[in-house]
Amino acid sequence: MSAGREAASQLSPACRVLPATTSDVITTINTVRETGATFAVKSGGHCSYASGSNAEDGITIDLSRLKDITVSEDRKSVFVGAGCRFREVYSKLEAYGLGCVGGRVSSVGVSGLIMGGGISFFSAERGLACDNVVSYELVLVSGQVLNVTRESHPDLFWGMRGAGITLGIVTRLELKTFDLGEIWGGASVFAHEHGAAILTSFDKSVKTTMDPFAEAFLLISDRAKDGNSVYTMAMSHSRPAVQTKAFDDFKTITPLASSTQNRTLLSFCDEGDVHNEPGFRFWTTSQSVKSHLTTLKEIAAVHEESVALLKDCDGFSPTLLYQPLVSDMLPKDDIGNALGITTEDTPLIIVALLWKWIDAKHDKPISQTADDFMNKVERVARAHGTFHRYQYLNYAARHQDVYGGYGEENRKRLRELQAKYDPEDLMSKLRPGIIQLSGPRRT
Repeated sequence: MSAGREAASQLSPACRVLPATTSDVITTINTVRETGATFAVKSGGHCSYASGSNAEDGITIDLSRLKDITVSEDRKSVFVGAGCRFREVYSKLEAYGLGCVGGRVSSVGVSGLIMGGGISFFSAERGLACDNVVSYELVLVSGQVLNVTRESHPDLFWGMRGAGITLGIVTRLELKTFDLGEIWGGASVFAHEHGAAILTSFDKSVKTTMDPFAEAFLLISDRAKDGNSVYTMAMSHSRPAVQTKAFDDFKTITPLASSTQNRTLLSFCDEGDVHNEPGFRFWTTSQSVKSHLTTLKEIAAVHEESVALLKDCDGFSPTLLYQPLVSDMLPKDDIGNALGITTEDTPLIIVALLWKWIDAKHDKPISQTADDFMNKVERVARAHGTFHRYQYLNYAARHQDVYGGYGEENRKRLRELQAKYDPEDLMSKLRPGIIQLSGPRRT
């Protein structure tokens, strides 16, 4: 059982290595392979389960010194060290009048977010973050370094889009860039009595919005654990000068508070970072459902029931996330990605728990309740014919079968890649703390 970042900080690796160059990473992985030590890789450290970014009694490879950020001469891409966080990337690009498809929270690590798919404020217009990578510098467990592009290694390039953490250690990425000035964005918070109206408007917007510059997701939070949740719509539009009707239904409801305004991308992402306070233990889980109003209402009701069971856990702060995944977010090239989502599957709603608390004594009841909640979500969705197998890696719990959710054909293809580039299967043997291609490992 894991409780995220705070729990990760409490693990005790036998050795922590902070490589400053790719050569240092090669030396470290050679040592790992030769000694048979287990290892973990830390980039931004936002992995939702502790063993993903820290190795108990093993070697933790901390990439935080790989910080180089270089904009290409033609301004069409940026080279980013795997230890960067998006705050640093956005700040650099802002000076050039550029943006990239990346995280919505400024402290999130670049490589971690991208390896799991990466939903951005620009995803409806430009796709997921993993589909906006031009090249990866990848260190295989053999110590070999590959420059992975669609031309050099098309099979591996496909696999990196969704399963990159299982195939090696990424030390640098080249990301597509685009011209960017200010965006319109912010969060509007609505009282619980508007819950039904917000859910209705949310479901309608997911199904009918054709504006590729508009993005939105919904957070349902019950801070008092009394069933009186507040509903927060995080909304953005990348062309603030263009009139949009995407958010008209929400504008008819008076919010308790709103931060929507014209602003820089970095400003909006810094606002989201307020909710990532240090010192908390985290639990996230992920499931997808077809966008369907009754399903969403019933899941919200199940969430209220689950939170009520934990009302005596002081310091517990529960949030339910509804994240749309629409057809415009799917790959726009002939390579595709490993996620296994088709146009016919969409629109999907990624249903994720974003639960946090302080005291380790609450780990067991909270994690058990979270698992029970996700089982109920599946039952609700199956009852309405809205269940979908996809689980978003960046929100998934360690014991979830994420790669099975990509579809068995894609998992088979990924296992073939694993056999080609890691024939001894050392990545899964020596990096046991991550979600595995072969299926879940419970601890």
